[in-house]
Amino acid sequence: MRSLRLAAATVACLSAVALLSACDPEGTDTGDSAASGAPSAVPSTPAAAKSPAAKSPAAKTSATPAATSPATPGKAGRLPAGVWVDPKAVPLNAALHWRAPGPAKVLGEQGKLQIETLCHTRRDEYHAEVAMVETASLGGASGDWKADETIASYGSGADSSGVIQTTYALMGVFAQGVKDCAATAPGAKVTVVAEDVDHLFADVTLPQADGSTVVVHEFLVSNRGSIAELTLRADLPAGARPKTAWTAPADRQALSDALGKPACTAFKDCV
Repeated sequence: MRSLRLAAATVACLSAVALLSACDPEGTDTGDSAASGAPSAVPSTPAAAKSPAAKSPAAKTSATPAATSPATPGKAGRLPAGVWVDPKAVPLNAALHWRAPGPAKVLGEQGKLQIETLCHTRRDEYHAEVAMVETASLGGASGDWKADETIASYGSGADSSGVIQTTYALMGVFAQGVKDCAATAPGAKVTVVAEDVDHLFADVTLPQADGSTVVVHEFLVSNRGSIAELTLRADLPAGARPKTAWTAPADRQALSDALGKPACTAFKDCV
């Protein structure tokens, strides 16, 4: 009799387990999932994965190892030292003896080019952030020209068409911002000297509220995942001229190469 009672108890327990397994932890019917053997709960897809496009270039490229890996070991988010222009290639070097750009100042993901600040340019939300933006001075003097280089970079573009396309689009945004300067900075005058998809050379004159004038020779060059801005700027009192007469570069292609190639060389993705 004792054996029969144990057997009956065992059957009752097994029946209870079977009934519980037919329901989920909340007591709701699992339906087709239980019948098919599929998991009763599926992890939800992150919003970023559902979105067809990221809101900003930095977000768009964040899944790309080349865009997120530190440019220099131990210095995440910093540009490699070799990205900067050779000062001997910068216009007016014979007269002003530019120094090597540095020390570099980190501007952050929303850092602006010099021309954007001067022209009060506002980028759209998609292009608001760039992975790495740094600026460095090449020297200069009061009443004469000063030179600065600013680099906006998503990192290496060697293995990512997305990085290259995003950089290409950002170059277009920067170039249009220069050409629209007269609309965003009242009184500004812009003369485009040369332009194609990879570079823009322009002369910009910006009158200031105190009667002074800022004269700018702007050079923008895009290469792979980076855009380099070289700005030669003179801040002049009313009616004054720079101490050193401006001489345009004799070989614009040589200047384009001097600005564009260091970044792709530093990131080891030149083609």
